[in-house]
Amino acid sequence: MKTLLSLAAVAAAGLTALSLVPARSEAKPETLAQKEMKKCFRSDDIDRFNPVDSRTMIIETYAHQHYKLTLSGACMGIEEALRIGVKTRNGLSNVCGGLDAEILYNDLGSGRLSRCSVTEVTPITPEEADKIEGVEPKTARTNGAT
Repeated sequence: MKTLLSLAAVAAAGLTALSLVPARSEAKPETLAQKEMKKCFRSDDIDRFNPVDSRTMIIETYAHQHYKLTLSGACMGIEEALRIGVKTRNGLSNVCGGLDAEILYNDLGSGRLSRCSVTEVTPITPEEADKIEGVEPKTARTNGAT
């Protein structure tokens, strides 16, 4: 009888635990492009960067993944930066979200080392990067033959 009561108690505890599992949220399904994009990039894998303004930077990795970085405050002089460095804060080289890294650059006016914290990392498509950077979309050329 003692075993039967113990089994009943375990079963009741299991049912109670199952009822505490939150319901599945109705999140928007990801597009195929979003599923293919990596959520993080390695700080040593940056091939190209473009500071769009003092708060936004687009980077492209060697694997041709694009990311929009939102920077804290106004990073004065970053638009003229010829080189950047990325210092990660977590001891790893992965940058996945806000406050994982800071951008280091030389301010051309004073020559001093400046820093800007990355507050948000957003994977974007090459088309979205072109639009943010103000690049006209590439179109197919015709040779005029009919």
